[in-house]
Amino acid sequence: MSVVITGIGAVTPAGTGMEPLWRSARDGVARLTTIDRFDASEYACPVAGQADFDARAELPSRFVKRTDRFTHLAVHAVRQALSEAGVRVGEDVAPERTGVMVGNVLGGWEFAERELRKLWTDGPRAVSPYQATAWFPAAPQGNICIDQGIKGPARTFVADRASGAYALIGGAEALLRGRADVVLAGGVEAPLSPYGWLCLETSGLNAKPRASLAPHELYRPFDAGHTGSVFAEGSVFLVLERREHAERRGAVIHGELAGWGVSSDGYMPYYTVEPTGQVLGRAMRAATERAGITGEQLGAVLGHGSAIPFEDVTEAYALREAFGDAADQLPFTVPKSGFGHLLGAAAPADAALALYGMRDGLVPPTVNLDRPAPGVDLDLVRDTARPVRDWEHTLVVSRGLGGVNACLLLRR
Repeated sequence: MSVVITGIGAVTPAGTGMEPLWRSARDGVARLTTIDRFDASEYACPVAGQADFDARAELPSRFVKRTDRFTHLAVHAVRQALSEAGVRVGEDVAPERTGVMVGNVLGGWEFAERELRKLWTDGPRAVSPYQATAWFPAAPQGNICIDQGIKGPARTFVADRASGAYALIGGAEALLRGRADVVLAGGVEAPLSPYGWLCLETSGLNAKPRASLAPHELYRPFDAGHTGSVFAEGSVFLVLERREHAERRGAVIHGELAGWGVSSDGYMPYYTVEPTGQVLGRAMRAATERAGITGEQLGAVLGHGSAIPFEDVTEAYALREAFGDAADQLPFTVPKSGFGHLLGAAAPADAALALYGMRDGLVPPTVNLDRPAPGVDLDLVRDTARPVRDWEHTLVVSRGLGGVNACLLLRR
């Protein structure tokens, strides 16, 4: 029994839909810009990946007024994914047999900040009655269910930057356990508000600007000049089904979620990661073993690539820990360096890009990788996309604060 992907929806700094995201990643286009959503001049990192998405042009005005931007992005991405998959809830699949799994980190602070400002300036009666339901991380999950009439299993995963990977794993497991026939699994993030951005700044994960670098050059995974992540807003959702269900309804199959592995570093201090890469390496091996392959059979790796020096180096250690000398032959890339780290939507975006890469036989490059960082001895794909023949399997690496590790294995 296998889990396949039959539809993908995306709203990212590259545009709306997967084709713009794939073209941007394939061509190594840098889309990071100075934040113009609010005044970020006093923040240490005023650069982000911003999605050009007008919710009022795509969604009912009453819905937009009652919900936060992260819900807008998620609902629109889900609608795209279902449309591409040719799935209509209530017609092609029963509402009770349809599930939703969402990865998110920050919640909806654009809405919350606006209403809290009213609380302190105009009093409690000025605050929207939807404040309590608009900001919390599970809001997209609930609104997706309402929008599509979904009544099956639904969960929100909050596991720092690995949240989206956990959502995909949760969706696959719900299918394999017979709890659903179709699952919408993915992630969403809308961190571009003064408080949301401050949370990222105080986390210590943000890149540190330098006068010699333009905004689009700031995110530098595995480069000797790496100083941290540049984050972005967006949403990516995949339609997951059991293969027999997809084939029975004649669906076009993008690929298979063939394996996954999770682990927790349990390392002090809690905010960093285990220094040898052994625990992350165990999650990598678990993903390939579940798929029934070895490291030699991998065609490429899409890395987590936070550009935090300690995380980059330990990710390289983990790859060698997992696959030994086979790591020397693995094309390794971080396409998110061009459009920004999508936090809860990062792993779903990487999974989707892996499927498109295998479709076209091209590994997208890592942007801004001029000189590999010390301790990073990998076959890094940079400058231009690399053709790979007979590319059948891709490992996607995701990790979060405190050593929350989740790896995915995609099969063409």
